[in-house]
Amino acid sequence: MSNLAVSIEDGVARITINRPAAMNAVTTQMWAQMLEAMQGIEHDSTVRCVLIAGVGENFCSGGDVKEFASTLDMTASERAKFWVASAEITNNVFMTMERIPQPIVVSVRGMGAGGGMAIVAAADLAIASDTARFFAAQIKLGAIPDSGVSYNMVRSLGLKRAKQFGMLGDVMDAHAALSFGLVNWVVPDDELTARTDAILARLVRTPAKALALTKATFNNAWNESLGDHFAQEARDVGDCVRTDDFAARVRSFVERSR
Repeated sequence: MSNLAVSIEDGVARITINRPAAMNAVTTQMWAQMLEAMQGIEHDSTVRCVLIAGVGENFCSGGDVKEFASTLDMTASERAKFWVASAEITNNVFMTMERIPQPIVVSVRGMGAGGGMAIVAAADLAIASDTARFFAAQIKLGAIPDSGVSYNMVRSLGLKRAKQFGMLGDVMDAHAALSFGLVNWVVPDDELTARTDAILARLVRTPAKALALTKATFNNAWNESLGDHFAQEARDVGDCVRTDDFAARVRSFVERSR
């Protein structure tokens, strides 16, 4: 298995971070591979949902600090240029995560730090082992929380709480993450895989058009006026009711109620 493995089976695209010896730290090359995978999934109608997970005891410890160290011999301007170019790749990953129609699920055990926490914050649904812990590691290195952490954590945690974790780099355990809204479920570690698979199975069974438009309408709700939201909502309802899925499910419901 490569450092970033992608497989598609039974309607689920699985993106697996596979550097357990490095706590699944992600290199720039791996971010680029993740972006390519996401862009391929976006237009694959056989994919009904996406799972991002890590191999071993940790989900993802963020960017590879050894790779960061390789920039230290550069001049300040060269280093800034390198990091901005890298950010263009990672930022596109998170833009694509929000844009693709398929819901993205993350399954987290152990460390979810820096870019790993960013993936959790950007995902549509998150399930965590009770071993999971999260923190915005960037501040410890003298950088800012990047990869959309500030954008998505404000929306999940609220402004004051997001600032606390962004400015202080405090560690958030799984149950705190649940209570603050960063994750949806916390389960015993030995149940994580089974519970994750159960969530994926439910998503695969859900009508694809309705699921895609539900994801889009919730994402867009942050940025629209109520009037614009209702106008788009009406168009989306129209798109849903045109599908064979809608007709079949309404007929089935009516027949069961007789």
